[in-house]
Amino acid sequence: MKNPTNPDGGWWGEPKTTSPQPTAAPSGGNVPPATSRLRWPLVCRQIAILRGHQRTDALVLLTLFPPKRAPRERGSWSTYYQATVGQILGSDPVLVGTIEADLRQRLGHSLGLIVNEPLPVPVDWGSQPGHFNAPRTRDGESLTSEQQRAERGRRCREWNIAAPGAIRPRQWGASVEHIARCRWLFSECDRHGMTPADQLALSAVVFGAQPTFSISTGGKSIHCYFRLLEPITPPRFTELQRLVIAAYQHLDQEAAIDSSLSKPNQVMRLAGGFHPRTGVLASIHTASDTLIDAAALEARLKGLLPPPPPPSRVQRPQRSFQAHRGGAVEMDQIREALERIQPYASEQDQRPEFIRFVGGLRAVVLEAGGTDADALALALDHSPGVLDAEAYWRYDWTRITAGSFWYLAGGAPKRVQDLSLIAAARAAAAQAYH
Repeated sequence: MKNPTNPDGGWWGEPKTTSPQPTAAPSGGNVPPATSRLRWPLVCRQIAILRGHQRTDALVLLTLFPPKRAPRERGSWSTYYQATVGQILGSDPVLVGTIEADLRQRLGHSLGLIVNEPLPVPVDWGSQPGHFNAPRTRDGESLTSEQQRAERGRRCREWNIAAPGAIRPRQWGASVEHIARCRWLFSECDRHGMTPADQLALSAVVFGAQPTFSISTGGKSIHCYFRLLEPITPPRFTELQRLVIAAYQHLDQEAAIDSSLSKPNQVMRLAGGFHPRTGVLASIHTASDTLIDAAALEARLKGLLPPPPPPSRVQRPQRSFQAHRGGAVEMDQIREALERIQPYASEQDQRPEFIRFVGGLRAVVLEAGGTDADALALALDHSPGVLDAEAYWRYDWTRITAGSFWYLAGGAPKRVQDLSLIAAARAAAAQAYH
């Protein structure tokens, strides 16, 4: 195995190891003893690759994420740890100790990170109600947008006066809009029985080179990372990752490529943690000096895919819902409307409803001047429980209009006011006529 030097500094390459023989194991599989939840030097090595050991002030968002839910099972939540490269490479005792303690309390959770680097934290983060989350339900009842807005305002006030029990603002770096320019592309296959060698070979066919480095997760998959020659914007990242996913699916339909990998805020398993199902240590598996040019990769991926089929019918212009609203809608109004729609989740028999939701969301975002990537990011943030949301974007949405979205949201902005004004005008006209 080659151990080349990271362009930003750092060492690549680490032998695969497994956890010590566990003394006890739950039904889900072997886990390491409570005293060996992490191998921190491996964490440091992957962070040095991704960020560079010389960029000590660069931000990293680590996370403990829960296992995939069983059907009908109530989901757990992720915990985030914002740190700098310097804190991680210096093995900050508070950071390491907190993560170790949380891992002991949350059996089945895994150590991961949001691969793409976040923008600098705004100095005023936490000063506005929009910086806080609000529950969508309370005591089994859905909250209105006004109630959620009031709850965010209350949380903001309590946070800024340091009230006891105040709820923190949303984690900076965990949302798509917080992501800076992206330096890495990545892929993984989830098919049972696919050997690491086959996974690496398939990634080489898709990307045209061996991964810059790969992670053996301790489970069934190998995570393949490819460093870009130049950083790209988050929308460009999503475009390229969608092409990567499509190429995998075309070349091997059984590879089970993870369709959520197009999210700029995607969480990936981090080296240095033990897989909760197998008890095997996640480690750096291979390394090379590969650098990828984004434009050349795009051309390669499009060449791997079959040409698009000719249109089967003449596309008729969609009837715009804007005419019924009295003006164009803004993206902030779309986000506010999303809070009035209950999230969707996989394996909940919600496929037809989710198709109508994403079709309507795409239409209303395009009307507001946004892009497909914007609509996809909103859908993924709204319904993270839909594990294959990316796959729905391959459907033909031309028959679903923005009206479907506003129907789900309970009405378009100012819709009720407009209708009441129209009704009053009609009544006045009828009275004048008589």
